[in-house]
Amino acid sequence: MAFENLQPKEVFKYFEEICNIPHGSGNLQKISDYLVSFAKERNFEVIQDKELNVIIKAPGSKGYEDKEPVILQGHMDMVAVKEDGCDIDMTKEGLRCRTDGEYVWAEGTSLGGDDGIAVAYCLAILDSDDIPHPPLEVVITTNEETGMFGAQAIDLSMLKSKKLINIDNEEEGHFIVSCAGGARFYTEFDLGNSIKKDGVCLEVKVSGLLGGHSGEMIIKGRGNANVLLARTLVEAMDDAKNETEVALISINGGVADNAIPSSSVAKVVVDKAYVDTFKASVQNTLSDVKGELEVKDPNVDITVTECGVGSFDAYDLHSAKRVLGAMISFPDGVQAMSSSVEGLVETSLNLGIVKTEGNVVTTEQSVRSSVESAKKMLIRKLETIATVNGGVYNVTGQYPGWKYRQHSELRDHMVKVYKDMYGVEPKVEAIHAGLECGLFSEKIKGLDSISIGPDMQDIHSPKEKLSVKSAGNVFEYLKAVLK
Repeated sequence: MAFENLQPKEVFKYFEEICNIPHGSGNLQKISDYLVSFAKERNFEVIQDKELNVIIKAPGSKGYEDKEPVILQGHMDMVAVKEDGCDIDMTKEGLRCRTDGEYVWAEGTSLGGDDGIAVAYCLAILDSDDIPHPPLEVVITTNEETGMFGAQAIDLSMLKSKKLINIDNEEEGHFIVSCAGGARFYTEFDLGNSIKKDGVCLEVKVSGLLGGHSGEMIIKGRGNANVLLARTLVEAMDDAKNETEVALISINGGVADNAIPSSSVAKVVVDKAYVDTFKASVQNTLSDVKGELEVKDPNVDITVTECGVGSFDAYDLHSAKRVLGAMISFPDGVQAMSSSVEGLVETSLNLGIVKTEGNVVTTEQSVRSSVESAKKMLIRKLETIATVNGGVYNVTGQYPGWKYRQHSELRDHMVKVYKDMYGVEPKVEAIHAGLECGLFSEKIKGLDSISIGPDMQDIHSPKEKLSVKSAGNVFEYLKAVLK
């Protein structure tokens, strides 16, 4: 057990158990069943729905049996990403947990602190005999990272509480009370029939980027590997003397629409006489990109590797440029800043995934805005660009923003407890990322919500770290709130 000497012991015990169960979005049967077994072993009332959401009801501790119930809420899925060359199969294997006593992380992969730490907190409280708390309604949802599909589908009619503590924030002492709404935008491009193209197969790869959460990190202006790869290919193809000198085999990059892609790779086949020109163009693009990202993403790299000579199934330059043209035309990154909250991103999007299957290239984007009309207009732009370039689009996973509540008994209580414990007031703020509180507020009339969490770094990336001290602080604070 990598975390056995960390405190709070009960929290890190359950966090490591969670890390040992594969639980990337869409691969949640085992983690959902684990939660159900946990509840049944302790004789708690438990509900598991067809979407694998889990609701656990626990009575109040001694002396708190008749108090008003509270909802504790998080999600069980993680963004499962790994470094290039990492040999872990994240669909079947647990994480390689590591710690230096100050932080915990997973070797070669994301950690899933978002939102495994929420689940660990809930289990530690439910399993304790000496933590005072009112009746608890613990709600652990599924597939939050891919569109909040669990929260959209879940039936909450059996819940009695009107107060919800969401544990899906990554900064201690920051209380989230409002968030952006969002959607997923998918486009399919049919490349038509492949051709037999003789020449040299080249692999073009963009790598070395920082990546990160497309809500929290979008303001940093980090490079998007998918966009940079499309740009690189378009610029190299523009130097071709005729449409037969280069053809596209495939393009693939990114792992989640809400994670800024840190790497992306394409294969092309070019005439032997065009290889040096193609490579020179890529180097020119790399030089330009390095200059543009020298502060924001300094380790960006673009490489060209020869991977064979012969006859290859590929797609002509016209078909390739339809896809690549759309990719560089799609808006990407911050589109507008909030006019009412200084420093808050209002509207953004992220080209998170591009993948090739047969003769179809699919792109997936995450769209976010705290202004519903701005979100709709941005989607309209994407629809237009997709259509003009011969694509077929689909919009899914739309979720509402979470509106700020002017009067909040829960917020007032939690601010007071924090001030009593630490002598300072927490920062109460809105964020650009999406949270499930908006969907819960639509389902439970009059719901009073707040979101908290411990310090984490570089979530949704292999560089993700969770602060041990902060995890302990937030657990102690949560216990004080419940008491």
